[in-house]
Amino acid sequence: MQSRRTLTKEIWHAFVSQSSVEAELPDIDPHLQQVWSRCRRQQRHDHWSMPHRAKGVTFASIQKSKAQFLNIAVPAIEDIYEYLENDSCAFLVCDETGCTLYFYADSVMQEKLGALGIQEGVYWREGIIGNNAISSAMHLAKATRTAGFEHFKQALHDFAVYAAPIFDGTGSAHGCVALVLPAEKASVSALGLIHSASRDIASQMQAESMLTESNQHLSEVHVLLEGVDEGVLAWYPNGKIHYLNQKGCELLGLTPSELGQEISSVLTMPQRVRQAIKRGKGLDMVETAIESKGRLISLVMSLKIVRNAQNDTHCYIALLYPLKHIRDLVHQHAGNRARLTFDDITGVSDAMQRVIRQARHAAKGRGPILLHGEDGIGKSHLAQAIHNASERHGQPFIAINCQAIPKELMATEFLGSALDGDQASASKFELANGGTLFLDQVECLSSEVQAALLHLLKTGLLNRMNGNIVSLDVRIVATSNVDLDQYVLEKHFRRQLHLELQTFDIQVPPLRERIEDVSTLVERKLTHLEAEKKTPLTISQEAMSLLMRYRWPGNHRELRNVIERAANFAHANVIRVKDLPDSILSATERETVGDKQLQSNSLADAEKNTIIRSAVHCRGKISTMCDDLQVGRTTLWRKLKGYGIDMADYK
Repeated sequence: MQSRRTLTKEIWHAFVSQSSVEAELPDIDPHLQQVWSRCRRQQRHDHWSMPHRAKGVTFASIQKSKAQFLNIAVPAIEDIYEYLENDSCAFLVCDETGCTLYFYADSVMQEKLGALGIQEGVYWREGIIGNNAISSAMHLAKATRTAGFEHFKQALHDFAVYAAPIFDGTGSAHGCVALVLPAEKASVSALGLIHSASRDIASQMQAESMLTESNQHLSEVHVLLEGVDEGVLAWYPNGKIHYLNQKGCELLGLTPSELGQEISSVLTMPQRVRQAIKRGKGLDMVETAIESKGRLISLVMSLKIVRNAQNDTHCYIALLYPLKHIRDLVHQHAGNRARLTFDDITGVSDAMQRVIRQARHAAKGRGPILLHGEDGIGKSHLAQAIHNASERHGQPFIAINCQAIPKELMATEFLGSALDGDQASASKFELANGGTLFLDQVECLSSEVQAALLHLLKTGLLNRMNGNIVSLDVRIVATSNVDLDQYVLEKHFRRQLHLELQTFDIQVPPLRERIEDVSTLVERKLTHLEAEKKTPLTISQEAMSLLMRYRWPGNHRELRNVIERAANFAHANVIRVKDLPDSILSATERETVGDKQLQSNSLADAEKNTIIRSAVHCRGKISTMCDDLQVGRTTLWRKLKGYGIDMADYK
């Protein structure tokens, strides 16, 4: 080592004494000559300038920005110092710019370096203090040594400096660690020591970064799990509860203190879940029940199995959904919601206004409602309006056409399946729990379902087909278009059920008995069609007159269909007589004895009807009508003007 130091000393003296920087010396390392040449252009070898130093707030700010780096690097080098046999040394921690963030030395070395102004905050910059291991290590990105006469500056010839850079997992430099020894105690092992220290610090930093990132992810997951609407329960294969969010606590009636306990001590899982765990397969949205502290809780559950890298089970995660919440979603997506209100019920006649008043009073009550009337008069619309005006608005509105359910399936639909446990399906009564069950054509219910409905109305209890008894809160709105009194006499309908349903009994008159509502219904339908077609629609006075004279055996439904059909045939967005169906035209021509509201026996009306019939038949062609009616053109024009018949309606 001494011979090398002597050789380096001779080479250094030869370099600084030569007249030209570019002259090459024998036996000099090319890199060392390059560095010395760069330093000689900027400074003198025999002059020492005090190095630049960060102080006060500036240095405190730099240290704060490197706090994580220092928290790992400082303990590491202090541990190394404790076991270092050489008692005259100094350890430094520098940032990527060469600023000394931490300086740790024995008193002798501290005094020697202090005389050169080397302390915390000093920058190891080649342009000021010449070449050194710290600036070279950061520049070359590898462990580097600069010992004795390898330094360009004469003031550093008494020291050997070893430095190694520290990089994170992305390759970004955080700084370096350095060891300063007396030049005469330089050794190859010192470079290995400082290189090993830098690797250890980099590994710790990467581990710390990964731990911080993992904790951040865990915090994010925790916030996410606490914010979801479903309960989350996790447990290990040994049965220990690992996680339970607040929703899970509320749903299962547990507290966070149950964490770490055996799951079997607080919960009894249903057989289907236990079998799924035994088979190692998860479950997806299964309706089931969990026993928690002696209480049976009905819910919907999904079971997820988390596996490790070896494909062994790490833990089980159960996602728990309140049964009511799931059913509300099903109702919403399946359309089991009442959309109409009393504002959507059209009727200006005294008869219809009386029906609306009765329905509003019924909506405030809690008892069953029975709506009488013919098909097509809007009983289902009235039922929706009643539901939305009641205290049950926002709850399920289940509409069932009793005639559409086959007799052999009716018991299952209304009373649930005969199966137990997880396989049992909910009944229509249960789906409507808390809301309204609308039974259209209630007279079609089977005797068995009539008995169950009567029992439910009396007691609030439903006897399921599997023998279970369920407590329900359901309001019944039923309709019938038959004479239920006659059905009772013929033993087709239970008398007691008929009496129960008559808590609110509302008779809805047919459209022919409130013909003044026709024009309002027509205008309402035209408004809807205008919104669909995005174009204005009107109806001629003559066409409206014919609609007012028609008896409407199909009630509202028939009227809506007629207007929609006529709108598709209308020219220039005006519905005229020629656009109406032949059935309307034919029916209005026939005179019905005693029907004073729609027909007249006067000669003038008979003549007017004959002209209208001819206009329809001849498509408004005057010459053809003259031949058909056997009258002259002048006479026909006079009649048309007298009766106010516009031929544009028929062309």
